Amino acid sequence: DIDRTPGRITGLNFDLCMRPDEVMDGAELAAKCPNTRLIIDHCGNLSVRSTDQALRKKWHDGIRAAAQMDNVFIKISGIVASAKKDHWTVADLAPNINACLEAFGENRCMFGGDWPVCLLGATYRQWVDALKEIVSDRSPEFRQKLFHDNAVRFYRLT
Repeated sequence: DIDRTPGRITGLNFDLCMRPDEVMDGAELAAKCPNTRLIIDHCGNLSVRSTDQALRKKWHDGIRAAAQMDNVFIKISGIVASAKKDHWTVADLAPNINACLEAFGENRCMFGGDWPVCLLGATYRQWVDALKEIVSDRSPEFRQKLFHDNAVRFYRLT
């Protein structure tokens, strides 16, 4: 619940849209704001085409650090927008997505459509189908949480 006491507002949600080298900053913010639930948008925005290993490591370290904070969730969105339109495969998207799913687990990951930005890399249907394929080997409960339950809980939609 949200505490609206003047001078002490807690229980809020805050979306973090960061560059991949800023994800660690998000983890540090989460540590300083334990009563605020944060969600990292777009898996931390690491391009699926990035070959910069130093940047990839910095992003991955930030993702793992953020996942250690109970008040941080991650939105599996925006990935396909960084892929080369009409020249990507599910295997191109999977490493970034799986790193986030593994770090945050089944209770703090949620799907995000990122429409219309996803159209930079694919149709909305292609994006949804690609993610469904990537998580096809996970349990039905995991998929239910990813595509529905976690967003309902995070955004207090019930």
